[in-house]
Amino acid sequence: MKHAEKLGASQAEAYVGQSRAFAIEAENSAIRNAEEKRDAGIGVRAVIDKRIGFAFVTTLSKKDVREAVTSSVKLARASIPDPEFVSLPASDGSYPIVKGLFDKNIAELPSDATADMIIRILDASKEVLEGRNYAISAGVQSSSGMNAIVNSLGISFSEKRSSIFLYCSPVVKETDDQTTSYDYQLTRDLTEINPEQVGKNAAELTLSVLGPKTIESGEMPVVFAPLGGGTVIGYGFAGAVSAEEVQKGRSYVTDAFGDVIASDNIEIFDDALLTGGLGSRTFDAEGFRSQRTSIIEKGVLKGFLHNSYTAYKDKVPNTGNASRPSYSGLPSISTSNLILSPGRGTLDDLVSEIDRGVLCRNTADRPNMTTGDLSAMLYEGFYIERGEIKHPLKNTLVGINMRDLLQRINQVGSDTKATLAMITPSFVVENAVVTSG
Repeated sequence: MKHAEKLGASQAEAYVGQSRAFAIEAENSAIRNAEEKRDAGIGVRAVIDKRIGFAFVTTLSKKDVREAVTSSVKLARASIPDPEFVSLPASDGSYPIVKGLFDKNIAELPSDATADMIIRILDASKEVLEGRNYAISAGVQSSSGMNAIVNSLGISFSEKRSSIFLYCSPVVKETDDQTTSYDYQLTRDLTEINPEQVGKNAAELTLSVLGPKTIESGEMPVVFAPLGGGTVIGYGFAGAVSAEEVQKGRSYVTDAFGDVIASDNIEIFDDALLTGGLGSRTFDAEGFRSQRTSIIEKGVLKGFLHNSYTAYKDKVPNTGNASRPSYSGLPSISTSNLILSPGRGTLDDLVSEIDRGVLCRNTADRPNMTTGDLSAMLYEGFYIERGEIKHPLKNTLVGINMRDLLQRINQVGSDTKATLAMITPSFVVENAVVTSG
């Protein structure tokens, strides 16, 4: 920072990232791949008036870091002023204590212990699939690292984090039918892992989607299991409440602040302080303190997610949602732990109350962020009749606008699960267009 200021920067920021990841992948009973990746580098932002320069290097040597500083200052001098830039964030001196972010046992996990986890996954899956024609892929990845950030306005913080990811994906062939599914576990606490459960669940899910059929199209209720609901809301709604998208008019809730956009039983918030949360952190990617931010309360849109740039632009408090892909990227905005508050009942309870409808366990589709229109292929979907799951579905789509989806959620379960996108229970959308054929 001193070097940047000496070169003429009015403000400056350095963001350091350092990580290690170890992964093993197996197929059936053979190790297919094993690798270790290490990465370290620094990104530097320099500000001269309202002109911003950014440069990064993939080492932490003193010489290379000074070159990155010099480059960022030169780029700032050559850049076009941004009239809407106000300042980098400053420290307010009151930062939270967030627990459960780093597990030394994950960071130091030996390769033989990782291989043993894969064997346990495979054995559990094979036990369920015994006597069938199958192939199984499985993997374990442990990662650990630290990031640190310093700026010329008093921010100076660092933090360690670690996590472990297990997955299993069987393929089963039966006559002319071949299908696959998967299950996974992602946690920051090594004591929480359950390789046998991952392998067993993946195999049972794969068998459950054998023999898919189409159904008569029409309007009907849709039950979203946590994985499918996490994709639709965790990606499809989270992006819409990014202040950057709202300010640029690229969100389907741009003009909806303070409006009722969901049913009154819906509460959604972003909580970076959650103990052991996959998105938890003491500070965001600009060094601003983390917090819990309410987004929807009793169906009313209460807030958007901000970094320092968008907060200054709107003249509102910063929510601490700056994010970066790594030290090599500039800050944008993303959720930390996006949470849909639970209600009552399990997935089975919700299904039991449906006379005719569909269950979406998994979809990879997201809505158009400007219009909110969603056309979601049910990659793992099931037909429900008289409160029972009758058969898996094929070639089936759910069509609905996200504003309508949020307003038509009439039941929320209690079976909360952390997915890759958010933390959510199952929920029921009382009516959507289902097309099958």
